[in-house]
Amino acid sequence: MKRIDICGRFVGQDASCFIIVDAGVNHNNDPHRALALVEEAARAGADVVKFQTYKADTIATKTAERYWDPKLDTDNGGTQYDTFSRIDGLPESEYRSMKERAVELGIILSSTPFNLDDVELLERLGLDVYKIASADIVHHELIEKVAELKKPIILSTGCSSISEIEEAINCILKYGTDDIILQHCILSYPCRDENANLAKMVKLQEIFSDFPVGYSDHTLGITVPLAAIALGAKTVEKHFTLDKSLPDSPDHSLSIDPDELKSFVMQKNRIEAAKGVFKSGPYPAEEKAVRLARKSVVAATDIPQGTKITKGMLICKRPGTGIQPKHLKFVIGRISAENISEDTTLTWEMVNS
Repeated sequence: MKRIDICGRFVGQDASCFIIVDAGVNHNNDPHRALALVEEAARAGADVVKFQTYKADTIATKTAERYWDPKLDTDNGGTQYDTFSRIDGLPESEYRSMKERAVELGIILSSTPFNLDDVELLERLGLDVYKIASADIVHHELIEKVAELKKPIILSTGCSSISEIEEAINCILKYGTDDIILQHCILSYPCRDENANLAKMVKLQEIFSDFPVGYSDHTLGITVPLAAIALGAKTVEKHFTLDKSLPDSPDHSLSIDPDELKSFVMQKNRIEAAKGVFKSGPYPAEEKAVRLARKSVVAATDIPQGTKITKGMLICKRPGTGIQPKHLKFVIGRISAENISEDTTLTWEMVNS
């Protein structure tokens, strides 16, 4: 598996899970909120704060139906265009301010372009990593344009077949870079826990073993993405907002807020610490238990020197500092080499062959 360097942070082999918060358009066109999203993401310990860059006129027709839960929108009906047109107005100058603030705070700024012109805007900002949305995995012209920038690419795979993922990877390899991160995703808003299908993430890592595979989450809360980390996700992406009750963007209510993000990062660290490494035999933390919790062969009665030892003279008790119980049958029939008091832990020096 590749180990991909993004601004001095690594994704992939032997690297900590890379945390991406998708602020999307949860700025609601407010420059101050956009900067606050960058600042709060940095304070909570995310690696990347990612936005979404599009114009309503170029992302959807005016009649394209919404595919997300209508309860996530505040207008009780309407089209994708109606939603996008309310939240597509953040100017390039504000993106520059966000990039400068991200650099100051040591967090990586990224965005998802949805059209060819969006790529040009983002490249003028000097982004270090790009995201291709699940819905655009079959938009090869867009993928090729991003690939030509020769920057690391995060490729979400929602709705995709294995062959579609392979085609998108081949586009990237042909036109640009092999610094590719795949992200399993279920394109359902919100996604019910039983629909998360983390098994596909695990399978994608088997199939595309050369590339890091992570998880882009649309479930509520942090339980499912934490489970993904336990299953080996190399990245986790989670929607992020300052206030879940804000209107306009349908992502607010299914996002996590700054307090939840802080909790998520802390729990992520605990999970990664717990995953550990494989070792045959006791780990260092078990050294005391090996000596004191395991059992040894113990004298069940006084055994005078020169006595032939019978099974009735023996019992197995803690601690495990003497002859191991699995060797009990080899003690029976031997002659005691010394006087052995009742409740004494036997060692091989105490018995003759």
